Amino acid sequence: MSDNSIEERCNYNTDRLWVRSWKHIVKDLGSKYKFARIVIEILTPNVTKSLPDGWQNISTIEHAQKWIDARNDESHFATIQLVSTNEIVGFIFLYESGTENKYFDLRFGYLLSEKIWGKGLGTELLEGLINWCQAEGDIKSISGGVETENIGSIKVLEKTGFSPSALDNPTEGLVFYEYRFDI
Repeated sequence: MSDNSIEERCNYNTDRLWVRSWKHIVKDLGSKYKFARIVIEILTPNVTKSLPDGWQNISTIEHAQKWIDARNDESHFATIQLVSTNEIVGFIFLYESGTENKYFDLRFGYLLSEKIWGKGLGTELLEGLINWCQAEGDIKSISGGVETENIGSIKVLEKTGFSPSALDNPTEGLVFYEYRFDI
């Protein structure tokens, strides 16, 4: 276990994806402005349609920068890039909870650009997240919520070994899935 934050620690590759902190991306791009433009490109109405109001209609640099700041304040925020081109195609959000001794539970959410939907990258992303969590050794479980109408995301969760959460009760239109690790 490292003393670094989850955001600093969450840096992993799969065959086609690279996940790392958004702060590294801003440094590579040379400005938060350039990163904000990428956020606008990814957060299309189809991508954000089932998300809260603060995630909707991100169409100006000012709105995108406020969105970035809000995500940074509430979560550990990482980018998802294509290994082949370094293009940013999504974001993953990590939230620590349930710390017990040196072990904790991790909640997550993710967004993928609609231009890469249907290519198996959601499955690959979650398989990579599972592998990374196992390698970290201090994560008891990972869980995330999904809208009951989002059949594609539910299939991705089930395909990667997640099961309906025994800890989180479903709410209207939302069900939670979890993956538990043997620690």
